[in-house]
Amino acid sequence: MRTINLIPQTGKKASEARNRLALWLALGVLYVLLLGAVAVWRQGAVNDAEADLQAQLATNQQLQAEVSSLAGAEAVRNEFEAGVTLLGSALVNDVSWGRLLNDLGRLIPDRVWVTNYTGTTNPVAPTGDVTSIGEVTFSGTAFAPPDVAAWIRILDSDRYPGVVGTWASGIIASQIAEEDVVTFGSTTSLTSDALSGRLFERIPEIP
Repeated sequence: MRTINLIPQTGKKASEARNRLALWLALGVLYVLLLGAVAVWRQGAVNDAEADLQAQLATNQQLQAEVSSLAGAEAVRNEFEAGVTLLGSALVNDVSWGRLLNDLGRLIPDRVWVTNYTGTTNPVAPTGDVTSIGEVTFSGTAFAPPDVAAWIRILDSDRYPGVVGTWASGIIASQIAEEDVVTFGSTTSLTSDALSGRLFERIPEIP
């Protein structure tokens, strides 16, 4: 049987045009909504970036303020180091003479007595294989030459570590009243054990 289309062709075309228009309108609305969503997301990202920037600027300002507050610290440190250098040059090879002579007074042989002494120290700290920081020269009196030998042994023993390399010279027979004695000269080298250590005691510790 033959199909008969009773709908006018002009009405059909108008309906198809309306459908196409509705489709394009729907697509246009969807596109606008998509653009709006993208714009909102981008604006949020921009706001976050601006907030991070402001936070970083605030941190930078705080750090700059801390740096400015410490501007005088470098000058104080330089002054401290200059003071340490000056103190070090003043106390280089600083010998504790009181302790040195007090220890000697306890160890000196009974038959020997010191009549004079002279102590000198080197103007610079020892370097390399040099261990001597100065020397002490004694003048003394003993009852006999073996007593002078006992004196040398005492000074070169580990009981008296402040000196080393003691030797005697100019042993001359003499008399005190009617007692026979000998006078002698003696020289010994000072070691670092004779140092006072005052330099390190006077340098404050920096936390």
